[in-house]
Amino acid sequence: MPDENSPSTPPNQAGAPEATPVATPPGPVVVGHLPMMDEFHREKRTLPLVPMLIGAVLVAIGVAIFMFTVKPKTITNSSIAMVRMATQGDSVLVAVQVKFDNSTERQLWVQGVTSEIEMADGKKYTDSSAPRVDVDRFMKAFPQLAEASTGPLGDEQKISPGAFTGVSIFSYPVDKAAFEARKSISVQIKFYQWPALELKQ
Repeated sequence: MPDENSPSTPPNQAGAPEATPVATPPGPVVVGHLPMMDEFHREKRTLPLVPMLIGAVLVAIGVAIFMFTVKPKTITNSSIAMVRMATQGDSVLVAVQVKFDNSTERQLWVQGVTSEIEMADGKKYTDSSAPRVDVDRFMKAFPQLAEASTGPLGDEQKISPGAFTGVSIFSYPVDKAAFEARKSISVQIKFYQWPALELKQ
C-alpha cells in the first residue's frame, strides 16, 4: 500500500540527462544602415557646398571686372609740367605750369593754390599764387615766364571734368643761383569739398 506522504511525481532516476533550454537564434544583423531621417539631414548638409563655391568664384570675377573697367572718380595724371623763372631785384618770379585730369565727373572749385621750395641747405619758402587776373600781365612783363604761358590757375577757380592745364605765378626771396640749386619745388591745390592735390618736382 503506498505511503500517503510520498510525492506524486517520481524522482529523477539516477543517470538520466536533464533537459537543456533551447536558445532562440538572434535576428539578422544589418551592417551600415542609417535611418532615412539621418540620410536626409546628411545630404542637406553637404549639397550647399558646391553652390557656395560657384558663388564665391562669381563674386571674385565681378570684383575683378569692376576694378579693371570702372574709371576711378578722382584726379589722375597730375604733374608739374614746366617751371620758368625770372629775376626781380633780390627775388625771383616763378611760373609753374601744372597738368591733371579731372576724372571726378564733377566740377572742382579751387579754394587756393600755394607753392613751396626747399633750398640746398634745407631751408623752405612758401608763397600763395598771384591773382589770376595778374597772370597775363606777368607773362608780358617777364618774357622768361611766357614759355609756361597757358590758362591761369588760382583761387576761386572752377575746373570742369576732363584734362586741365594751368599756370600759377609765385615769388621767392632768393636769387637766381639759389633757386636753380634748389632741392625741390611743390604745388598744393586746395579744393572745396574735395581732397587737396599735391604735386612735387
